[in-house]
Amino acid sequence: MSPHVKSTAPVKVFISYTHDSSDHDALVLELSNALRSRAGIDCDIDQYHANENWPLWMEKRLEWADRVLVVCTETYLRRWKNEEVPGRGLGAQWESLLTRQELYENPGKIEKFIPLAFQESDLPFIPTPLRNVTRVVLGASMAGFNSLLNRIHGIPPSEKPPINTSLAPIPCADGFFASPEHRGSCIDLSPHSLGLHEEPEEMFTNLFPVNFPERIYQARSRVKNAKVFLQEFRKVWKASGYSGSAPIDFWCERGTVFSFSAFDSPIWRELIKAREIHPKGFFPADSWAQSENHADRNRFIKLLNRSLDHLCENNGTQFRITRSSEMDCHLFARKNDLLEGKVSTLAIRSQAPRTVFKAIPDKTSDNPDAIQHWKHVAFRHRFVRFGQSWHMVLTPFWAFTSDGIFKASRWQKKSSFNMQKPEKNRAVLGHVAFWASVLCRDDDLLNGELGFCIRRPPTLKVTPSVYDQDWVGVADDRDKQEFAAEEGILL
Repeated sequence: MSPHVKSTAPVKVFISYTHDSSDHDALVLELSNALRSRAGIDCDIDQYHANENWPLWMEKRLEWADRVLVVCTETYLRRWKNEEVPGRGLGAQWESLLTRQELYENPGKIEKFIPLAFQESDLPFIPTPLRNVTRVVLGASMAGFNSLLNRIHGIPPSEKPPINTSLAPIPCADGFFASPEHRGSCIDLSPHSLGLHEEPEEMFTNLFPVNFPERIYQARSRVKNAKVFLQEFRKVWKASGYSGSAPIDFWCERGTVFSFSAFDSPIWRELIKAREIHPKGFFPADSWAQSENHADRNRFIKLLNRSLDHLCENNGTQFRITRSSEMDCHLFARKNDLLEGKVSTLAIRSQAPRTVFKAIPDKTSDNPDAIQHWKHVAFRHRFVRFGQSWHMVLTPFWAFTSDGIFKASRWQKKSSFNMQKPEKNRAVLGHVAFWASVLCRDDDLLNGELGFCIRRPPTLKVTPSVYDQDWVGVADDRDKQEFAAEEGILL
């Protein structure tokens, strides 16, 4: 027996599944029989029992099992979310409630539950709490059976070899460090000489985790052209007397409108009533988000961009954040007749008013009120996928406009060189922290389904650390200037 298996007693496995069809039931039975007869696993399913008090039986089976195989299908996910036709699939809905409760009370038991798909196309139907758990695809003719056994027994895919500690030391040429030309290569590696300290240092990144809903809703549009549809949408918004900016968290392609939000808000109901759009249901967001198809990923990124535009328009401050396609950035736009706008939010360690836009006077004009250009706090971004997770890479940026909104000024090329180097400039790191305070939402994961949101970049505490005053002594002139940048001052 593998050293990873901790007990000689048979592992107890319960299979949680839905009765999608007779063929599906047969696959589950075949799998359970194979686990019992071929692998010596005590596997149980409802098909082995003639009659039970099924709610109580399911509760006791979940308590009894060492591992629970969750067979993920579209039907299973629908019943997990309690979206099935009333009176149908009550057993699966009851099991999902029991599973949720167990994970809620004991989050550490997440490894007990193993998402299982009979085919690759079922992967988008993994319930949300189990998405970060290692899943198994059984495949045709149960090709993934051995992988499933390893997962059940907690056996890693590969055995880690021991480290070779008997290697001879690397020889050093006699007199190499003593010669004048190589003397600078001789470095004292003691902690004192390196300026290392035991106090932890907090590091953070400009990589923002992205959360998005499980569904993408779609509707057919009477208007096929995307620009024309957007114009018509804004006309209806304005004619209906709604206040504020029209929603822009949707994307239209060839007569189909896509959105993370259901088409149930008042503006969409008016469009449905006027037969401008016709809802056509939804599909799992992961079918685009996790797709290896280039076109599907591009569609998903377009929807993320539209959702980001909507989030920026409704950022919670007194100023709008608009998108300038000309400069490929988002910026704080001027408001009414204000010549300067400030937002009070957190930088790296301090919280103080921060100038987010400012009119720069024209010193060459005889008119003292003449404005040469506007200077804005801005950012550029791109969405990237790492594994199964999506992130937004945010690059701090200074935008210069001629109108204070989105039109680029000829002074744009004067933007700060240091803004391109966030890894060294503490003022720019403060800029990243500022955007995190403005854009990120701390939604409660237990309060229903999340909408689109940007989360704060993770922080990492590292030990040993290096004090700035120790490092600046050996830094070059450019780094010394950057260390002198005042924290949080951007304009």
